[in-house]
Amino acid sequence: MHKIFTNSGWLLADKLARLFIGLITTAMIARQVGPEAFGIWNYALALTTIVGSLAVFGLDKVVVKEIVSSPERENNIVASTLAIRLAGAMVCYLICAAIVYATKSYSPVYIYCTLITGLIVILQSFDVFDYYYQARNEVQQVIIPKMVLFVVFCFIKIAFVYLNGTLIQFLWLTVIELLLTYSIILINYLRKGGKQLLTAINVAEIKYLLLHSWPLTFTGLLILLYLKADQLLLDTFGTSAQLGEYAAAARISELWYALPTVLATALLPGLISKKQTDMDAYVQAIERWLRLSFWTSTLIALMMAFIATPVTQLLYGVQYPKSGVILAIHIWANIPVFLCTALMQYQLIEGAYKINLYASFAGLIVNIVINILLIPSMGGVGAAIATVASYMAVCSTLVALDKTGRLFSIIQKMLYPAEAIADARYMFDAFKIFADNFLTVIREKYLTK
Repeated sequence: MHKIFTNSGWLLADKLARLFIGLITTAMIARQVGPEAFGIWNYALALTTIVGSLAVFGLDKVVVKEIVSSPERENNIVASTLAIRLAGAMVCYLICAAIVYATKSYSPVYIYCTLITGLIVILQSFDVFDYYYQARNEVQQVIIPKMVLFVVFCFIKIAFVYLNGTLIQFLWLTVIELLLTYSIILINYLRKGGKQLLTAINVAEIKYLLLHSWPLTFTGLLILLYLKADQLLLDTFGTSAQLGEYAAAARISELWYALPTVLATALLPGLISKKQTDMDAYVQAIERWLRLSFWTSTLIALMMAFIATPVTQLLYGVQYPKSGVILAIHIWANIPVFLCTALMQYQLIEGAYKINLYASFAGLIVNIVINILLIPSMGGVGAAIATVASYMAVCSTLVALDKTGRLFSIIQKMLYPAEAIADARYMFDAFKIFADNFLTVIREKYLTK
C-alpha cells in the first residue's frame, strides 16, 4: 500500500493540476475563440487521437507487464518500444494529413489545426519512459517535469487570452510545452544509465512486443473510437458550434476519468506480482477495487448532475447554452468508465487481451448507431446519450465474456453498501499508515538536520 499511495500520489497530483488549472485555462481559451473554433480544435484532437492510437500498438500495458516480469530485458524493451512508437507516429501523422486534406480541403483552419495537433502524436512516442518508470514505481521521474511545465504553460496561455491570442497560437504553445517536457525526460533518462538507448534496439524484441501487443492495438483504437467518434460524427451530422458545446461539457465529465486511470496505473505492477504469489489476496484486491469504483463513480455522477448547468455557465459563459444539459447526461458515463478501467486491467492480467478487443468493438457499434440516430435531431444531447450507452455495452461485454468465472460473483458483491464502507475504512487505515511513514521519513531526513 505504501508503494501504491506513493506512486498514485504523484499521478494524482498531476491529474489535480490538470483538473483545476487545466480546466480553467481551457475554459478561458474556449471563451476567447468561441464555440465554432473550439469545435474545430476538438475535431482535430479527436482525429489525431484516434489515428494516433495506432502508434501506441497496445504497448502501454504490455511494456509495464514485461518489465515487471523480466527486469533483465528492460533496456532492450524501452529502446525497442521507442523505435516502434516513433515509426508508427510518423505514419499516423501522414494519415491524419491525408484525411484532413481529403475531407476538409475547403477550410484552412481545419487543416492547420490538424497538422499542428498531429505533432503531439509524434512527441507522445516518448511516453515509453512513463511505462518504464511505472514498472519501477518511480513515476515522479516523469510526473514532475510534466506537471511543472504544464502549470507554467497554463499561465502563458492565460496571458495569451488577455492578449487576444488566436487558436493557432494556443496550439503551438501546446506543442512547445510537450517538446520541452519530453526533452527533459529523455535527458534525465540518458543521464541515469540509458546512454545505450540506440544500441539497445533489438529486432527480436520488436517482433516479440508486436506479437504480444497486437490485440491491444485494436483494443486501444476501438476505445478511442467510441470515446471520440461522437465528436467526429457531431462535426459530420451537426455543426462545429454543436461540437464545441459538447466538447466543453465532455471535458468536465472526462476529467473524472483521471481517478480510475491513476489507480489502475499504480495498482498494475503490484497486482501482476500478487497473482503469482497469493491468488486469494489477488481476487480480494480486484473485488475491493470494483466495489470502490462503483460507489465512488455513483456519488460523483449524482453530485455533478445537480450542479452541471451552473458549473458550465460559470466556466464557459452564455456562448455554450446547451453544455449544462449535455454534462448532466454525460457524467453518468463515469460509472461504467470506472468499472471498465478495473475490468480491462483484470482481463489484461489474466492474459485475455481479445476479450477487451471484443468489448471495445461492442461499445463502438453501440456508439456509432445511437449517434447516427440521435445527433440529427438532438445534437450534443444525443451524443451524450450514446456515450453513456456505449460504455455500458463495454462493461456488460467484459463481464459476459469473462473466462475465469469470477466476475459474476464479484459484480454481485460490488453492490453491497456495507462492504463498500468496510473497504473505505481499509483504504483510510492504509493511507493513515502511509502518511505516518511519510512524515517520519521527512522528519528523519530533513527536519532533524
